[in-house]
Amino acid sequence: MAVCKTPFVAPSQSPVERVRAAHPGEGRVASAPGTWVLIGENVDHFGGVTLAGTVALRAAAAVSPRSDGVVAIAARGPLGQEFSAQWRHDEEPADGLARRWWGLVHTLVQRQVLSRDTAGLDITVESDVAVGAGLGALYAADAAIALALAADHDDVDTAPFRARLADICSHAVGAYSSLPVLRARHAVALRGGDGVSVVDYADGSLTQAPHPARHGVRVFSLAANLGEPFVESRDAIVDHRAFIDAACANFGVASLRQLPDASGRTVQWVEARRAAGDEQAPAPETARRWVQFCESETLRSLSAAKALRSRRANELFTLLNSPTESHDLATPDALVALARKRGAVASRPAAAGTSNAVIAFVPVQNADAFAATMAREFEVIEVTAGEPARVEG
Repeated sequence: MAVCKTPFVAPSQSPVERVRAAHPGEGRVASAPGTWVLIGENVDHFGGVTLAGTVALRAAAAVSPRSDGVVAIAARGPLGQEFSAQWRHDEEPADGLARRWWGLVHTLVQRQVLSRDTAGLDITVESDVAVGAGLGALYAADAAIALALAADHDDVDTAPFRARLADICSHAVGAYSSLPVLRARHAVALRGGDGVSVVDYADGSLTQAPHPARHGVRVFSLAANLGEPFVESRDAIVDHRAFIDAACANFGVASLRQLPDASGRTVQWVEARRAAGDEQAPAPETARRWVQFCESETLRSLSAAKALRSRRANELFTLLNSPTESHDLATPDALVALARKRGAVASRPAAAGTSNAVIAFVPVQNADAFAATMAREFEVIEVTAGEPARVEG
């Protein structure tokens, strides 16, 4: 007999209240939502389209200045995880969360959002977003920290500044974290709404589409376990993105989506590299598979956005259930299939390659029974719509 999981329950006190209690004084406070991905999580380097939404669960950060040149950070998650570290502001930590968030502070200074005279900081983070649920726990913390640090900026609530702040967060994570960055999560956490944001990397636009809940479903995150980030496909994602970036540089385009016959031309380029003795070039069929995957996912994302906006539920759920082009990323296929077998009208990986969780869409009339059944074996978190990041008064 399966052992029932202990249900995930967010603390009754909000993260904003908790961070203020743990960080008294005149520190600046901001909060940011978790995020969930509807489709298109691996196509940003290609110049594709990602659909993602905010989650009601949030992270909050409080920051205050220090005069001793030390950056000290303390963070706590909803499952009892605690992290603390401190370092000189001019000394780069070796790895892990310390390096990720040192890099964020460092990049904010480089981009002139923070003063170069910043001598030190105290940073406290409290989060209700569980790591491992596919809901962007670390991204919510990134966004909350960045917004708290930028809280005094005159344009803090304007769209251009929020776009700039999201870009800073993603650049910092890409440069300083060992985990692959999914840029849409920062963008949606800082700029999204209560529906689904459509992030088009061809032009950098972010627009809104209705939430799938309008089609009579409730949305759930399902995971075998919570508490640890998923790293199994990290190297494959790095290789994939490095190839896409190299191809863009070779063809002189901002994104491969702009390149006519991208799969055919990249294969020819790879074959020429291999013929010239380049041992770092991928196999031609691998290159073709990577580009075709990006092309296919971008088309599916565009079709999903159209289905949401035209309220064609059947078309949306068919797209979400349709198989993707072949790729090298680890995905929780057994859990995806089980969710459908037990009543989900659609289910798909929460973020292929960067999460081992599943997002399931369940008819409202069956949702409680579905959640209770799945909770006997898995971690179940309902994904309800949230609000974008904000400075807390």
